[in-house]
Amino acid sequence: MRIPLAAVGFTSIVGQIVLMRELVATFYGNELIFGLILAAWLAWVAVGSWGLARLAGRHGFGAGIFAAGLVLSGALLLAQILLVRDVRALLGVTPGAFVEFGPLVAATVLILAPLCLLMGFLFTLGARLVVERGGAGGQAYLWESIGAVTGGALFSFVLIRWLDPFQTALLVASINLVVAASLWILRRLPSSLLPRQLYLLLILAPLLLGSLFLGRFLNEATLRWQWSDLAFAADSPYGRLIIQARDGQRAFYENGLLAFETQGTFAEEVVHFPTLAHPDPRNVLLIGGGVAGDLRELLKHPVDRVTYVELDPLLIEAAQTHLPPEDAALLDDPRVTLILSDGRLFVKESAKLIDGATRPSLDEPTGSFDVVILDLPEPATGALNRFYTHEFFEEARAILNPGGVLALGLPSAENYWSPELARRNGSVYHTLRAVFPEVLVLPGEHNFFLASELPLQAGPDALAERFVERGLETRWVTPEYIEYVFTTDRFAGVRQELEATAGVRLNRDLTPISYYYDLALWLSRFQPNLRGAFESASLVNLGWVTVPLALGVAWVRWRRGWAVPVAIGTIGLAGMMLEVAILFAFQVLHGYVYAEVSLILTAFMAGLALGAGTSNRLLAGWSPVAEKRARQALIGVQLAVALYGLFFVVLLRVSIPAPTLVLPLLTLLAGLLAGMAFPLAVAQVQKGGEAGRVTGMLYGADLVGGCLGALLGAVLLIPLLGIPNTCVAVALIVLAGLFALL
Repeated sequence: MRIPLAAVGFTSIVGQIVLMRELVATFYGNELIFGLILAAWLAWVAVGSWGLARLAGRHGFGAGIFAAGLVLSGALLLAQILLVRDVRALLGVTPGAFVEFGPLVAATVLILAPLCLLMGFLFTLGARLVVERGGAGGQAYLWESIGAVTGGALFSFVLIRWLDPFQTALLVASINLVVAASLWILRRLPSSLLPRQLYLLLILAPLLLGSLFLGRFLNEATLRWQWSDLAFAADSPYGRLIIQARDGQRAFYENGLLAFETQGTFAEEVVHFPTLAHPDPRNVLLIGGGVAGDLRELLKHPVDRVTYVELDPLLIEAAQTHLPPEDAALLDDPRVTLILSDGRLFVKESAKLIDGATRPSLDEPTGSFDVVILDLPEPATGALNRFYTHEFFEEARAILNPGGVLALGLPSAENYWSPELARRNGSVYHTLRAVFPEVLVLPGEHNFFLASELPLQAGPDALAERFVERGLETRWVTPEYIEYVFTTDRFAGVRQELEATAGVRLNRDLTPISYYYDLALWLSRFQPNLRGAFESASLVNLGWVTVPLALGVAWVRWRRGWAVPVAIGTIGLAGMMLEVAILFAFQVLHGYVYAEVSLILTAFMAGLALGAGTSNRLLAGWSPVAEKRARQALIGVQLAVALYGLFFVVLLRVSIPAPTLVLPLLTLLAGLLAGMAFPLAVAQVQKGGEAGRVTGMLYGADLVGGCLGALLGAVLLIPLLGIPNTCVAVALIVLAGLFALL
């Protein structure tokens, strides 16, 4: 049963990633959606392992049912991708438009259910079969974790770069079919004719070859269901890029949302206001937006160099083919330097090269750029929020020459500002003001922020004069439009709106509050009745965490039968929250480099497998009456996880050396501690024929804890409490589970 259980873990992790990417590309990608998908996945698997899997023991299901379930899992993954591709049509929502929150939640939860229920069922059935063959229930967790590590690493570093979602799903289905054949069919065939491994190879080879061709056909056909006038569609490690072509216009969509369209004028506002605000912009840094028209507008100014930083190489490749020839040619302009990297990482490294840990003097031109333009979406996720924090603004200030201008924009409203919009924009504004003495805000459906260390010579007359001197040819931003922007009553009104939000919290790397404000703003568009809940949640502190924990401990000590499931649930919750906290810390300290972020995730899964293997080896050396020692060891693991959370708080207060090495190792350690708990818990409570049921129950408790950790950590605790206090909360939660077990 080792390889079949590894196949369950492999299918589960690959299916989770593929379906998460499909749902994000179909709906939207903010932290709530990520948390919702992960929570729904874990919850349904928990139901399958804890509730549905009771059927396995009641009806005596065996290896044949397990093999059939593996085959069915591959078919379900394909069917669910097809359903996601068609869900907008079923909901009556056009491509690129927002789906209302209620239908979005319902569709996400229901679409994920079939495969997740089956995965939970198969794990519990596999655990029972392992016990029946003389093994321990904890061994099922070990081999499922090994399969998950293999699947996560293979997907992150290979499959995502070379195969489309349907090819990946067909690969999973092919592997599961072969594993099912080895489990049920091939053992009945005579091995005298051919070795059984050769039988498997003869089955797998044509399946894999067929997967490549059939998968490509299904991928292209289903994308055309979703998108009319489709000119280009491809997935990269960073998301899905779609290009529509109609009557000479090209519309670019990233993860289902409109990124930009050719023949638009938005790039004129992004570029011309900051470059006109500078008297002599020679060196310009552009983060994002270059292929959206920003380069075209920038090169109209007398610049010597434009450094254009773009994260996704696929966007550049597609733009070179599908943009109008005159725009595509700008990427080869000798004044343009293209950097394919994370923008935050580029700014951080540039600041280090300039002056190390010290700030440049205003009297010494040690900076690198006259203008830095940030053309990115609003802080809807933790990854995007990094570009709107106090620390990023300090790094940007360090690479600006004296009198240099930092420019960024946020979606806004012409007239009415809701409280949620005011808090989101106000948080960024006050964070910017905390770093730059001079901040100018331009009104409109998009607020543009211009920041500088020195007073800005950016009145309408000065900007109009420079406009004429530079001989700019534009369609929207003209001297008349500039005068209108600065003289309309909204110019003073937007400043008043922002100043009135002085009570909002500043956005920082370790307390990313702005993406919480953005989440509340997004949700208020669909569920205005939740405004009060979000306002109340903003008052959350560590005191709020201790009260429910104390009540929970009192209840568990009254219902002693729940002590071990609650303990393993708190470990699952803590492990997930620590993984999220480390991931946030990695992005803050190093930058969003996809392969290395994948290394963080893979390291956690590898830690789970190592931890489970360690505990299984310890249990194998103990006497048959190991229940007491397993209990003591489980208490020790809980104490170690609590201390780990507190240690990480201390580590965040110092400068972490070599984060690309240290943080994956820390993630491995967190996973190892979490993985050790499960076999110890199983050894403590399994009794005879109940081993399979108990393993499924504890696996379900572990997943329920992970589900809560995903939602509480990413959506609530990290933005509200900050990463350090979230780690303290992790320690408190695990200690509560420890006290419940004593």
